[in-house]
Amino acid sequence: MKKTAIAFATATIAAVASTVAPTSAQAQLSLPSLGGSKAPAGGSDINVQQDALVQSYAGANKQVLNANAKMAEALGLKDAAATSRATAEAYGSSSTKDGLSDADKAAAPEIQAVSDELKKQPKLDAASKAKFADGITLLASGVLKYAGMRKAVTDFSAGLKSASVLSVPKLQAGAYVATNFPTGMKTLGGTLQSALSYAKSNDIPVPKDATEALAAL
Repeated sequence: MKKTAIAFATATIAAVASTVAPTSAQAQLSLPSLGGSKAPAGGSDINVQQDALVQSYAGANKQVLNANAKMAEALGLKDAAATSRATAEAYGSSSTKDGLSDADKAAAPEIQAVSDELKKQPKLDAASKAKFADGITLLASGVLKYAGMRKAVTDFSAGLKSASVLSVPKLQAGAYVATNFPTGMKTLGGTLQSALSYAKSNDIPVPKDATEALAAL
């Protein structure tokens, strides 16, 4: 009698196992179709990269324009100083391709104005020299921030190439930054070099950071 009971119990367990096991396997196999798969390349990660890249670009250029305002003021270029400050604030609120492009266009003539004035080798009093030195310090900081974007630009550019067609229209701000980065580096290098050359020839103290920034470009 005991043998019969044991045999019956064993058969029952086997039967239950045979019905449950396939169901568990099917459940496991169906998990990916319920959203368990990884996000495709060019998804949220590149959007995060874009946000960080745009913020870095805007922040670096804001610093550069504040520096330009200082130097313009030291050189007596009141209009260029005022426009530079306004444009610096515009960078702070720019997060789109059009916004960044407009800020860049507004910044260019003011930076050129300072560069053109430096070529004239104007003579500055002690107060203006101190202000110009402050401007160089700010400029060096902005240049270092800009130079520090190299890896972010490279990573974003690589991600952009593999981004889905649907996501590309949303990545135009980052694409703008990546495309304009090399030109920006060249422009900043020329701007900083001009400021340093003028400072050295007019007995204006050159901060150590400025030399390091120039080497970083």
